[in-house]
Amino acid sequence: MEQRRIFLVIALSLLVVIAYQELVVKRFYPPPDAAAPTDTPISPPVGDSGTAPSPVAAAPAAPAATEGAAAPVPALEGRDVVVDTELYRATFTTLGARLKSLELKHYRATVHPDSPPLQLVLFPQPSRLPLALALRGQERQVDDASTVYAVDRDSATLAADESATLTFTGTMPDGARLQKRITMHGHDYLWALDATADGVPPGFTEMAIGWEEGVDPAGAAAAEVVFDHVLVLQDGKLQQTAFTALTAPQLVNGNIGFTAFSGRYFLAALVPLVEPTNSLRVWSRHEPQSVETQVLLPSGTFAAQAELYLGPKDIDRLERVGHGLRKAVDLGWFTFIALPMLQALRFLHAFTGNYGVAIILLTVIIKLLFYPLTKKSFESMRQMQKLQPEMQKLRERLADKPDEMNREIMELYRRHKVNPLGGCLPMLLQIPVFVGLYNALLNAVELRHAPFIGWITDLSAPDRLGSIQLPFVTHPGIPVLTLVMGLSMLLQQWMTPSPADPQQQKVMMIMPVVFTFMFINFPAGLVLYWLVNNCLTIAQQYAMMQRQQA
Repeated sequence: MEQRRIFLVIALSLLVVIAYQELVVKRFYPPPDAAAPTDTPISPPVGDSGTAPSPVAAAPAAPAATEGAAAPVPALEGRDVVVDTELYRATFTTLGARLKSLELKHYRATVHPDSPPLQLVLFPQPSRLPLALALRGQERQVDDASTVYAVDRDSATLAADESATLTFTGTMPDGARLQKRITMHGHDYLWALDATADGVPPGFTEMAIGWEEGVDPAGAAAAEVVFDHVLVLQDGKLQQTAFTALTAPQLVNGNIGFTAFSGRYFLAALVPLVEPTNSLRVWSRHEPQSVETQVLLPSGTFAAQAELYLGPKDIDRLERVGHGLRKAVDLGWFTFIALPMLQALRFLHAFTGNYGVAIILLTVIIKLLFYPLTKKSFESMRQMQKLQPEMQKLRERLADKPDEMNREIMELYRRHKVNPLGGCLPMLLQIPVFVGLYNALLNAVELRHAPFIGWITDLSAPDRLGSIQLPFVTHPGIPVLTLVMGLSMLLQQWMTPSPADPQQQKVMMIMPVVFTFMFINFPAGLVLYWLVNNCLTIAQQYAMMQRQQA
């Protein structure tokens, strides 16, 4: 009995430590920002030598005024081009032919009903917008931020079955002629990008396309951090780098599948369609006011095709797009469990219309599937409890002979046909299911702003009632659902056959406190699952106790 309890305590303790580090600390308490880099522009490596080019050439100075004083340089301006679909509203500017705004119509910035659509172009700055095009060489590099493009249409409104292509053409001060063709569809978040540069002057050896986002130095302005990682699919493996970890420019070589900005629920991915892909490089940097990721094309290449996915991390959509974008949804080690759980959750929601009810039904189904294991675990603990008096006598009689005592205890197990690990092994078998379901619930964009009942208006956020600021609680309010979950776990421990050792009893009874503290900042959907699971376990234990007493 003692060995089994020690094994169970160690397993649960490891689970708590790992879960808290991986699921709470890393997701809800990211490391503090590193010291901000200096304002000196940092240039990416260019060419085979890996040397860095000089900073971007400044715009030509304006001619001096007649009085001898320098005349002010007039600010360049572009006009807006709007593409409106059922899914999003995209606004481009002809200054740099870049994306100025992208609003997702089916997702709000906050849970408030009057909240505006979610914005994927964050804190825009005129010279730092997505869809940049740059020419680079050993001695020079220029981008198109100051190039005013001509465009073939002023706006477009697309039905679900319609598509449209915007063609931007412009000439850089050094004579290079640039063209960007962007094709969008009314029914999808997938875009096609075709970029070319003709008449490139000598000295430039490659072209780069990329995505740049502004960063608010005071923190996120919305209720969530839309993007917080740079992703690169290299040689089929996903590399994730937090924005705060980009203390120095990062260069990735190899077989590049895509580069992206990623958050918990949304993705801005650039998929280069250039062969060979193993000649591509991805360069990323984090400056005080922006984060940038670029794809550097092979030397001598001034034409590129790419696909862009700009939208929610919907697994079905990402699977259809391909290119490995599905890997951007982090379902952890137990993806083979998490993915069916997520599909089952969607299926149940189609009938209930409420993701909270769908979570409850899914928990009931999982509990029924594991009922044989739960029953076996409970019966094993009961059998072990009956042997406690005999085991205690053996410990007292053979206290100074530990080897003989262990042999006698094992013989006692054999005579009574009791497996000392029979109570905890079924529990350990359920851990992968819990972790898989956890990842499914945590990363399901469907749960974002999904209401349940009463004060629980967002299953993807911690439940809070009122506005009281409590210790260890990151968001103001009382975590009612979490406290009820802790009480249910305490009741479950009280009903579970306990070990004879008082120290082990104390360890087991403190577990509800540890779990309550760990869950206090978890999304409400996860807490709901654990609460329902505890209630069902209590009901099962009560029913089995009643049958044994009958």
